[in-house]
Amino acid sequence: MDIRFLTFPEFQNVYFYRSITLAILAAAGVLVIVRAPDTRLPELMVVGGCLLIMAWRFALEWRRLSKAGPASMHEEELIVASPHGDRRIALSSVQAVATMHSLFMVRRYRSWSDHLAFLQFTLHNGERVYTLVESAVFESPAAKRSLAAIRAAVLAAKVRSAAAERSTAQAT
Repeated sequence: MDIRFLTFPEFQNVYFYRSITLAILAAAGVLVIVRAPDTRLPELMVVGGCLLIMAWRFALEWRRLSKAGPASMHEEELIVASPHGDRRIALSSVQAVATMHSLFMVRRYRSWSDHLAFLQFTLHNGERVYTLVESAVFESPAAKRSLAAIRAAVLAAKVRSAAAERSTAQAT
C-alpha cells in the first residue's frame, strides 16, 4: 500500500512550525495595526482582508490539527495515537474518507515537496477522525495515492466483514 501517514516525530515538527507560523501571522497583524494610520484606506482594506482570510484559514487548520494524531493501519484497523491513548478503529466502521490540502501546517519551511494534507475519516456514527498524510503541492485530490489506497483497504474490510456476517447468518 502506498499510504504515507506522518510519524510521531514528524507530527512534533508540524507542532513546532505551527507556532512559528502563528508568530509570523501575529507579527504581520501587529505591523498592519502599527502602520494603519499612515496607510490609505483602500490599501489597508486589501492587506487587512488578506490577513484576516489567512488568519481564518490558519485557525481552521489549527482546529483540525488539534483533533489529529499520528496514525497507521494494521490488518483491518486504523490505529490513531493521541495524548489520551491509542485508539483502534475497525476499517469496516469507516463511512467515508476525504482529504483537504494544508496551507499553513508544514513539516519544514524549505521544501515545496513536503506538502501535507489532512485525512478525514468519517465513521458510521458521524464522528470525524483526522490525521496528516504526505501530499504533492498541486495534487488533486490531496494525497490521491494515499487516499486511493485507504479507500481500497476500507472497501476490502467492508467486503470481508459482510462476508463474515453472511457466513455466520447462514450457519445459524
